[in-house]
Amino acid sequence: MTRSGVVRILIVEDTPARQEILTRLCKDHAWVLAHTAWRAITLIQAYDFNLIFLDYDLAGPEKGDVVAAALSASRHHNARIIVHTQNAPGAEKIKKLLPRADLVPFARLTRDNATCKRFREELRKGADIDWRLVFSGEEKQLPAESMKTKEKKGGQGRS
Repeated sequence: MTRSGVVRILIVEDTPARQEILTRLCKDHAWVLAHTAWRAITLIQAYDFNLIFLDYDLAGPEKGDVVAAALSASRHHNARIIVHTQNAPGAEKIKKLLPRADLVPFARLTRDNATCKRFREELRKGADIDWRLVFSGEEKQLPAESMKTKEKKGGQGRS
């Protein structure tokens, strides 16, 4: 995340409806759209990104795995990458090239307003997204053992 709290995001997606949804999810941040592998690779070479949404099926002859190969050899290899494709075999090809990427199908990310809201809230904290929180809606809590230890030592547990 940058000093201003704005996450720099590359959205690699060719479907206009999905582009609209993803840009709305990222509206409080600096995002750029790419609809082809060639355009995504050009942007990756020119700019720094904290978070990259990557689809497999793109406009043009190249697919998302070509972008993944370029990412793995670039300075972005440590960026948070969300593979949001609905194409399971394509997602696996990308995952082989980018083992640290998060596989989060588009339908799961956008399944309801509450999930979208939790995602936006997590994104406000930076590119290191807590998917358990996004998908479960549960607040982060101390482990039960940790809370019991505090209570025994006379400390106050959570109320």
